[in-house]
Amino acid sequence: MSIKKNQLLPNRPVFENYESEFVEPASWTIITALDRVLTLAEDSKLSNDFWNKCKNPLDFLRNELGLTNFQIIVLAITVEAGEPVSWKRIANYLNCSRLSIMVYSEEIEELITKRWFVRRRVHEIGGFFDGFGLEQGVVTALRHNKTFVPEKIDGLTEQQFVEKLEQHIDKNCHSHNAEFSDDEEWMLQLVKANPHLPLCREVLTFDNIHVQSLLLLIVYDYAQWEGSDGEGLQFRTIDDLYPEDYDCNYMRDELRDGSHPLMQCGLIEHKCTDGQADTDQYMLTRKAKEELLPAYKPSRSKCRRQAPNGRFLKSHTAIKEKALFFNATEQGQIERLTSLLSTENLPSIQQRLEEQGMRKGFACLFYGAPGTGKTETVLQIARQTGRDLMQVDIAGLRDKWVGESEKNIKEVFRRYRMLCKNSEVMPILFFNEADAIINKRTENVEHSVDKMDNAMQNIILQEIEDLEGILIATTNLTSNLDKAFERRFLYKVEFHKPDTEVKTKIWRSMLKDISAEDARQLASHFDFSGGQIENIARKRTVDYILSGKFASLEEIEDYCKAELLDDKKQRKHIAGFSL
Repeated sequence: MSIKKNQLLPNRPVFENYESEFVEPASWTIITALDRVLTLAEDSKLSNDFWNKCKNPLDFLRNELGLTNFQIIVLAITVEAGEPVSWKRIANYLNCSRLSIMVYSEEIEELITKRWFVRRRVHEIGGFFDGFGLEQGVVTALRHNKTFVPEKIDGLTEQQFVEKLEQHIDKNCHSHNAEFSDDEEWMLQLVKANPHLPLCREVLTFDNIHVQSLLLLIVYDYAQWEGSDGEGLQFRTIDDLYPEDYDCNYMRDELRDGSHPLMQCGLIEHKCTDGQADTDQYMLTRKAKEELLPAYKPSRSKCRRQAPNGRFLKSHTAIKEKALFFNATEQGQIERLTSLLSTENLPSIQQRLEEQGMRKGFACLFYGAPGTGKTETVLQIARQTGRDLMQVDIAGLRDKWVGESEKNIKEVFRRYRMLCKNSEVMPILFFNEADAIINKRTENVEHSVDKMDNAMQNIILQEIEDLEGILIATTNLTSNLDKAFERRFLYKVEFHKPDTEVKTKIWRSMLKDISAEDARQLASHFDFSGGQIENIARKRTVDYILSGKFASLEEIEDYCKAELLDDKKQRKHIAGFSL
């Protein structure tokens, strides 16, 4: 049996004698019926013979899916392609002229209206062409032999409308496959489905989709950042999302000079910062909030996500006591710092600093190899000084949307200031594994990501300068530390791998049944960090659970050799793991 690869759907094998071997099943499934339609449709020119051969699977699919014959054919081709398709590609597959199938354009529009398809620009030889792709969830439904039911978007309350808007944009801003033009179409569909809402009625008074989507983006920003320093959609975000064409470039100019239609009708305004209008940030006016969203309560989801409070603030009482072992130099530095940060000493120290005209904040940097105890030391300092921890998710600060990362970091420090103000004991702001945000700033930046990183670092530098609380950052790498950060850390503690004496103590604390002599033998033979020793202790415990007996010294040494072998293979340690 010879197989030829179809040039239009290259992943689909076509069997030359498929017709002679095909036996129609006793019952169809959606997938088998679509596959039959797809096979017969190739080079069919939609002839009468094709329609006759396809009658049974088409009848089944019309009944199951509620689609027309041509909609079913296009659905089958698009599902098989696994990507957006153009009119040209469909015509080629059917061996028809584009004009002959474009008479069915209203049926494609109906699929878009039903939200089975979305409009897409398709790149082919010769440029970009109009096309369409499948909505998310279509293939999953068909694979489970079910018709696709789009999410309900009509009859929403104000709260439900903005929450759905927020969920959709949040999902797509973290998807590399999402296109903002699709988001604009989706937002317009959402608005048209809810004309009873004041916001939607106002959006529909504008006939430009970019104006409509911009108002909704600023509503989205208001929903997530309401009342915080981060509120205000940044010009850089707008510049990144909208295309470079005449209309959008004109819109950019209008936003900067205050002549944009949304500004002229009093719906948005420049953000006011320290009494000055910031022409690079845009907010809903009080009028818009009161008239368009009278019953809406903002979620403030970015504030909660990036600025922990309540369940995200780690209480010092929840930190378990753990014995730590350091070389003599680190031991002295840690004890001194713990004493300085105690509730008995810190207030008076800060008062004296202020009297001398010096900064009151304590910014500390713990640096050294993985597994040397940096993270656990921060936890134990918090426990011993009775201070809760506001731990920052560094990865969560970075946002795909230009400008959002800067707002995230500003919000972290704003919330930390609020926590300091409302807490009886000043908490610790903890940046764990902060390499990504305190490394050297990029010079001669060209990419938006580099600009974003530099902007974030500049904000952090200024916030540390103005800090009145306690910040502790940990990092594995210091060779790339920006000099400006180095100057701003008042205390810098380097964590070395433990010496033989300290390693002996760690071995005895982890494996309580081994003798001091055995512990010293292990310490002298293997140059391990505390984290590596704990890893070996855990392996021994797992083996005990399985076998009912503890590993001997020789077996422990085998564990150690395996750990060394892993090192040679450059096995990565678990991020943040420490003694």
